[in-house]
Parts: sequence; structure tokens; C-alpha cells
Amino acid sequence: MPNCLDWAIAGAHTLMLGQQEAFIKPVDDAIDLLRQGVATRDDWNMVASAMNIAVALADLQICPNFVPDFERAQEALREIARRMIQRGTSTCYAAELESIREARDMYRIQLRYCTQAESSRAIKRVKDTHRSGGMQDMAKLFNNMPPAAQAA
Repeated sequence: MPNCLDWAIAGAHTLMLGQQEAFIKPVDDAIDLLRQGVATRDDWNMVASAMNIAVALADLQICPNFVPDFERAQEALREIARRMIQRGTSTCYAAELESIREARDMYRIQLRYCTQAESSRAIKRVKDTHRSGGMQDMAKLFNNMPPAAQAA
């Protein structure tokens, strides 16, 4: 049986560098694939999920002033998704990539200040929101996208 005190102490500590990297690396990889125009819907979803977690962390008062930047990135992701549905490719405009990268950088800052417990709560909040029917616009876009990008 795990020691409850150890678990509580771990939840009060900020994420270790390796944990932060585990959150960010897949997002970086997916953004790079978006930049190249070869991202799949799962790559798109990786970035969208990170932005959803970032908003949830802001709701927990971890850098709440970043919310407008996260919302700009989410809108850019919606536009990219619409093009993926129409054309089958993940072509991005420079302004969209810039919004996404800036939001990713702010998400990285949030993770520096985030405790393990807060990250768990944010992830749970996003899952609960999806499960309860929230974020339907993003879910609909994801489901309508082709599973793999076509050659540009």
C-alpha cells in the first residue's frame, strides 16, 4: 500500500524537469509535423489537448493571464482542422503556427509552476469536460478529419 504522506508530499511539489519534458516533447513533435504540413489528426489532437490542459491550468490560477493566447491557439487549431477536413492536409499559415508556438511556450512556463497535483486536476478537468459533452466543436472537428494527412 502506498504511503499516503509520500503521495501528499509528491502532489505538493512542482513537476520535475523530466515530467515537464514528457508533457512538452510530444507537443513539440506534433507542432513540427503541423509546420511541415504532414500532421495527422492525432498530431493535431496532441496540440489541441495541450491547449485544453493549459486552459484548465489557468482556471486553477496558474498563469491565468495567458488565457487569451491559449484561445488564439485554439482558434488557429480550429482553422487548421477545417482545412484538414476540406483538403486532407494539415497546411498551416505562418500566423497560426506563431499563435500555436507562443501558446506552447506559455504552457511550458505554466508547467514550471505547476504541482503534480495541479497537473492531475487539470487533466481530469479536461477529461471530465469531454466526457460531459463539453468541447463538442473540437470533438466534431477531430472526428471529421481524415486519420492521416495526404501528400501536399
